[in-house]
Amino acid sequence: MKDRYYHVDLKNKTIVLIYMLYFGDMVSISPFLEVLRREAEGSKILLVMDARFQEAVKYNPNIDEIIPFDRHGREKGMGATWKLGKKIGALNPDILLTLHGTTRSTLLALAMHPKHWGGEEGTRIDSFFMDWPMTIETYNSHAVDKYLKVLERLGVKDLHHSGMRTFTSPEWEKKADDFYRAHGISPKDRLVGLSVGSSTAEKNWPAEKYGKTADHFAEKGMIPVFFGVPSELPLIEKAVSVMKSKRYVMAAGKLSMGEFMAAAGCCSLAFTNDSGPMYVFDSRGVPTIAMFGPSNAKFHHPLGSCSKALSSWDMPMGPEHVNKTIASGQYTPISKISLEDVIEAGEWALAESESIKRE
Repeated sequence: MKDRYYHVDLKNKTIVLIYMLYFGDMVSISPFLEVLRREAEGSKILLVMDARFQEAVKYNPNIDEIIPFDRHGREKGMGATWKLGKKIGALNPDILLTLHGTTRSTLLALAMHPKHWGGEEGTRIDSFFMDWPMTIETYNSHAVDKYLKVLERLGVKDLHHSGMRTFTSPEWEKKADDFYRAHGISPKDRLVGLSVGSSTAEKNWPAEKYGKTADHFAEKGMIPVFFGVPSELPLIEKAVSVMKSKRYVMAAGKLSMGEFMAAAGCCSLAFTNDSGPMYVFDSRGVPTIAMFGPSNAKFHHPLGSCSKALSSWDMPMGPEHVNKTIASGQYTPISKISLEDVIEAGEWALAESESIKRE
């Protein structure tokens, strides 16, 4: 589809966004939300999202209302989808933007019946109803920028933003502080965060290499903290099994999503795969070293000035979804990223961060 540009008045409207992707995706749209809020003066912004990841944006000041959608639970069926769409439609939305088109987003939109509808098509029939159809996924740009281009195509000129950001609460910050204190960690301790899992095994840098990375920085006086969800505990156990240092903290499965975001911000350095925690660390201003295999570092790398992506191969620019790349087998395994390169990147990030602090 050829790019078309529109002139849309975003001010003093009820604007509904449909974006039901995952934890990291909710972080990656924070610049979009910041720019939208600035441009949509006097408007009410509502976000329809996957109920599982509400904490990722619960305290984002650029959203007026979150509409959680339990798409894997009680609202899984099409009937529940239509019912929710009708409920939102009762709010008389002026503008609907679908940032990730699916059959479900189409059904919600048709039930909602907004005055104007733009964004990515979910089905072939969308174009008959949409005012501003767009192709979003095939933009050759970072995930953050492809959503900003949606606003650009609606006529927004000023796209400057503060980068990816996550927002916590005093309660989450206290829970994180209490957790660290219970593990003998004081504010003066330097922490290195590690997130060894991701959505698919092919995206995981070897757990044993994470353990050796943790050991290297433990020898420099840092305390490794292993984050993750309970299902990642076997991977973490592999990592710690090769460690010489026994001074580490096991945070996996012990913090809520919001508490993790607060705890992540206390780290001086982080190592991750291409995953939600990668974006969280980066959004909290933590120098982040991220390892990429079948997923495209050119589209999803962390944005911080002291962060860096390491890829196992020079993946071409293109819209190919990671699952298709994995299925094809046409990529260099992430395990080919060397331990030495990761440690070197971590040392660089620490030095760069200290240099900036001294300025």
